Amino acid sequence: MEPNSHQSAVSKEALRGYDLVFDVVYTPRNTQLLKEAAEVGVTTVSGVEMFVRQALGQFRLFTSGSAPEDFMRKLVIEQF
Repeated sequence: MEPNSHQSAVSKEALRGYDLVFDVVYTPRNTQLLKEAAEVGVTTVSGVEMFVRQALGQFRLFTSGSAPEDFMRKLVIEQF
């Protein structure tokens, strides 16, 4: 996370023991944690996914309707 986006709280060696790493940080999208996890073969999920899923849930909660998921995801990715 800014301003220390080149650092990770978890060592690359420790990541080898996991199947999945989910980083809730969405800027930068590809954090050092996610980069290092991918380098050791771990499946990664970025904070952008969490951001989009929260927005979809909030839209549904407040409107009782379905949000345009593809459109919302595109907008978020363009911004972050």
